Amino acid sequence: MNMNTTAWNVFELFGPVLLAGLSWLSVKAAQLISVKVKNEQLKAMLLRLDDVVLAAVREAQQVLVDKLKAASADGALTPDQGTQAKQAAIDSAKSQLGATGLAEVGKTFGLEGAAVDKLLSTRVEAAVHHLKAQSRPTLSSGTAGDAVPFVA
Repeated sequence: MNMNTTAWNVFELFGPVLLAGLSWLSVKAAQLISVKVKNEQLKAMLLRLDDVVLAAVREAQQVLVDKLKAASADGALTPDQGTQAKQAAIDSAKSQLGATGLAEVGKTFGLEGAAVDKLLSTRVEAAVHHLKAQSRPTLSSGTAGDAVPFVA
């Protein structure tokens, strides 16, 4: 047997195995790419949703909450006023997203109707918490707080 015949026989023997291996690798690569694309879409939607909700919460703060707090004797909102402000922020976020954006949110997260509203509601609460946390005074980085005497 010469070298060409031997190489051809080896190729005939291992060719199907090699082809199956390449097919399996291409399927796995396609799955990996699909997962990566889906994750990027989800990440982009979360960022977009957070931006819209944060803008809606800031708008509700400036337009409604500040006026309600100024009119209040103690400078705080009643539970009904808090609910009203939250609903105003949700409505503003829905308005900014539009019908197409809301449908896209639902499609991306696999939600329908009231579940999208619940998602917006929780995002609004998270944005309010974030804004409140930012406005609280913090200790300066150079101090550890009030001095406590050392007791020996």
